[in-house]
Amino acid sequence: MKTLCIFLFTLPLSCLANTAVDDVSVNYLTSLHYSGPEGWPTAGKPYAPPIYNAERDQLLGISSTGHVDIFGNDTRAANMWGLAPVQGHYFSLAKDIKSYVGFAEHPQLDRLYSIDLDGNIFYVHSDGSNKNIVFDNNEEELSSQPNVQPIFDQQGRLLFIDTDGESYSRLMRLDADNTLIEMHRFNNNPHGYYTGAGGMLLSGNTLFGYLAYPRGTPFLDTLSIDDDFIVGALYAMDLSNDPVQSPEIIHEFTLAEGEVPWTRGEAARIATYLVEDQQGYLYGTTSVGTCKTKGIIVHNQQEAKFDNGICGGSYALYSVTDKENLIHTEYPHYDGSNPFGSVFRVKKDGSDFVLVHTFSDLDGSQPRGPMAITDNGYLYGTTMGGGVHKDEVISVKQGNPYPSEFGEVTGNGTIYRIRLADIKVENGVVVESGFEHVHSFKAGIDVDADGKVPTGIMLAANGNLYGTTLYGGRGYTDNSGNKYLNDKFGTVFEVDLSAQQPTGSVSISITPGTIKQGEQAEVTWSSFNATDCKATGETVIGDWQPDSPLEPQGSMVISPQTGVYTLTVNCKDSDVNSRFAALATLYVDAEAKAKDSESLSYGNGGSLDWRWLFLLTAAALFKPVRTTRFK
Repeated sequence: MKTLCIFLFTLPLSCLANTAVDDVSVNYLTSLHYSGPEGWPTAGKPYAPPIYNAERDQLLGISSTGHVDIFGNDTRAANMWGLAPVQGHYFSLAKDIKSYVGFAEHPQLDRLYSIDLDGNIFYVHSDGSNKNIVFDNNEEELSSQPNVQPIFDQQGRLLFIDTDGESYSRLMRLDADNTLIEMHRFNNNPHGYYTGAGGMLLSGNTLFGYLAYPRGTPFLDTLSIDDDFIVGALYAMDLSNDPVQSPEIIHEFTLAEGEVPWTRGEAARIATYLVEDQQGYLYGTTSVGTCKTKGIIVHNQQEAKFDNGICGGSYALYSVTDKENLIHTEYPHYDGSNPFGSVFRVKKDGSDFVLVHTFSDLDGSQPRGPMAITDNGYLYGTTMGGGVHKDEVISVKQGNPYPSEFGEVTGNGTIYRIRLADIKVENGVVVESGFEHVHSFKAGIDVDADGKVPTGIMLAANGNLYGTTLYGGRGYTDNSGNKYLNDKFGTVFEVDLSAQQPTGSVSISITPGTIKQGEQAEVTWSSFNATDCKATGETVIGDWQPDSPLEPQGSMVISPQTGVYTLTVNCKDSDVNSRFAALATLYVDAEAKAKDSESLSYGNGGSLDWRWLFLLTAAALFKPVRTTRFK
């Protein structure tokens, strides 16, 4: 599949194909910017996929990074954000939320629950409003850095893992009256060190999950490199009785099968999860236990832990002459026989365990994050590293070379899928895996960049998949007018499973694009082959009201207060179920950082003018997906 990618203010001839299968399209939706740009709220790194609100046709996500001023106010990085599921503008929902885990949807109430980086348990309504802390962790009863997505049991009680990453892991429950219960403390590690706990899955009244038995940092303090060394386990726990019984170990992982992530820190915090198919098989993944490896501080010859590029993200592989830090071993800097990770299948009683697919770096490295099984029988997941594209985690200012720092670039990560019906096992050996490499993410300064280090994937009620990446955003202009060719913060993406491309288009313009307070500007929009159009944005401005319906074409006059306003028209294609959008920005008593004319206008849809059609023909490109054009 080849995709035409056109970035605002940039007119490239073409871009490389990133998606390897023809019946889906992987669509970039937005970049999350910590420091702007003008007119956009700030947001930090998203460590979990967003959740989808079908009623509002809206994605909601949480980020981790904030910025506190000298008075203790969080002035940047609105950590909860919303986005219509189209390429365009995200908006701020809350500034006082920071989290490594995403939302769990309450089975009965209109509430989304999560745990912030202070260890507080809170909920918001499904539109992201009315944050309410239901467990205040001011006495630090819980760890301040949760690492596993919480889930609800059949009685509507919140289950989650509390761990400090070095001495304990325990299964916790928040009851309906907000009472906190410790259900079980894991002490299963046969090697005497602490037991880590990973992703959870509730099947009926049985809880399944991972246990990690840390063996240390590769080449530094590992307990063993024997393929048969036990590095983790799967457990099953019956929740029928209270208190619960100790978990039953249904499978123990050997080093050859792969490790369960257990370390703390940014990259390591993307946990490993489970899914269940209609036949009752469990599917999950293994990877490396830690994204660190041994290095040497050259000036004193001291051994230390360094980031390993096997997980994507930041990576330092330095020589003595260039830096004072040195990683001795060759990539992948790992001392086990399964460095890139595997996808496994097992029955719920622990029988018939097989490694369905083992990654080789080019098709992915370190499968982690939530996975999803679609109605047509595919399992979709992401890998943190690997793939065909490698880029630095760095933001490059216009006029500077890329990369502008010395270092070794790392794989950006992938999307993969497995057709479950195609898996064939003979005498305990997988003879057909059903595995397909779907997409290689691409960061850097290219106009078709869509991110680096994906954090998993979630299936939405609209039939599509959505996810985020930690790094690799597109370029922007900050509040001081500085132009950046890319961003080191992450992105939001969509996996469209319809295999039907929109044929319609929509455009919006604001004239003039820059006014003084008290002056008027006219908002004009038009569409082709579009229905169900609506306004989106953060602020009510006269007759422009977010989430209100719009005619397929129209205009209105607005006169807002001082500020920078971005208005978006979101429409549905008349022929297929896909949505598309267009946005325009109005500056009131503020200077536009980038403008082509007095009227700032951008379009999004399936149609192209004659110049792009000529370029398409010349470049032999085909099948445009979610194209964006500068009008």
